[in-house]
Amino acid sequence: MHRQVSRRASTLGCVTFVVALAAEARGQADEETSWATKQAAELVRQGEAHAARGDGAAATRRLLEAISFDPTYGPAYLALAARHEATGDVVEAERVYTAGLERVAGFAEGHAARGSLRRRLGRLREAAADFEAALSFVPDHKAALEGLYATYVALSALPAALATSRRMEALAEARGDTAAHKEARARSRALVVLLAEVDPVTAGARDRGPLRRALARQARRGR
Repeated sequence: MHRQVSRRASTLGCVTFVVALAAEARGQADEETSWATKQAAELVRQGEAHAARGDGAAATRRLLEAISFDPTYGPAYLALAARHEATGDVVEAERVYTAGLERVAGFAEGHAARGSLRRRLGRLREAAADFEAALSFVPDHKAALEGLYATYVALSALPAALATSRRMEALAEARGDTAAHKEARARSRALVVLLAEVDPVTAGARDRGPLRRALARQARRGR
């Protein structure tokens, strides 16, 4: 009995020691990750400073160094891709955005930025997919919503554009942004005029009797 107790105590001691070692290893890994991220952030700051002074080569070197320090630091990819866009190398810019999206989890900013680039290149369906991906991570992402709205309009996907405009309208109202709310509301009203028979709120109002028509008129006045 005494030997069993001793063995149990010994086993418990070994487990405690292993858990302590694992916790220490995790702490060291977190510390190393934090240090690498800080280094990457400083290198991005330096790169942007070089770019502001017109030294594009030095800016690019610093941004590449930032990615080598921390391959999961999203702002480094955004800054490097922006450098390539500024020089007109859109192929390399897209490659950098894509590399960032492969390495950074939940990279909404990367999707929004690549979507904007693809929209400017006329690749509208790919752009819409990127904006939608950004919104799946950050549902109120302002740039992604604006880009998605413009892309839907360019694709003549007006019902989807109306739904996006209404979403922007609601978000602007919720955050108290009067100017943005007014702009989104005006867009929604314009689209309702174009889509009176497609809009799910007002669709078929002329064929649904006086009550349905009255509800449709009230819906239009409420926007």
